[in-house]
Amino acid sequence: MWFILVLILFFAIILEAITTLPLILIVLLCLTIVFKRSWIFGLAFFMGLFLDLYLVRNPGQTSLFFIVFLIIVLLYERKFEIKTKPFVFLSTFVGTLFYLLLFNYDYIFAQAFASSIVSLLLFRGLLIFKERKMVE
Repeated sequence: MWFILVLILFFAIILEAITTLPLILIVLLCLTIVFKRSWIFGLAFFMGLFLDLYLVRNPGQTSLFFIVFLIIVLLYERKFEIKTKPFVFLSTFVGTLFYLLLFNYDYIFAQAFASSIVSLLLFRGLLIFKERKMVE
């Protein structure tokens, strides 16, 4: 399981350098919804720090956004069922929209929609992966 998660993060880092989609945010959101583990917050902190250093921003901005966003998503768990496709789509759309607005990207609606589609695919793949690991 760890190998698959490391592989997903590695490809997200590589693709983050190529495209402007916030793939790290998408991966962290899907991991939070599917696995609900506390180590994801540490991962969010270090991945945000890495992105800040890589994209030459003030250290901690992205980490703070990631952690606050993941906390907000987990707060909605009490009111909504968060392991559904509509919730993943909408939370990714809203989170990506705020992320892109905060860090001054262009074409934010198109990127938010594309990010939502990517998150649905990743969410589906993680659910299948988790179900297979539970069966074995």
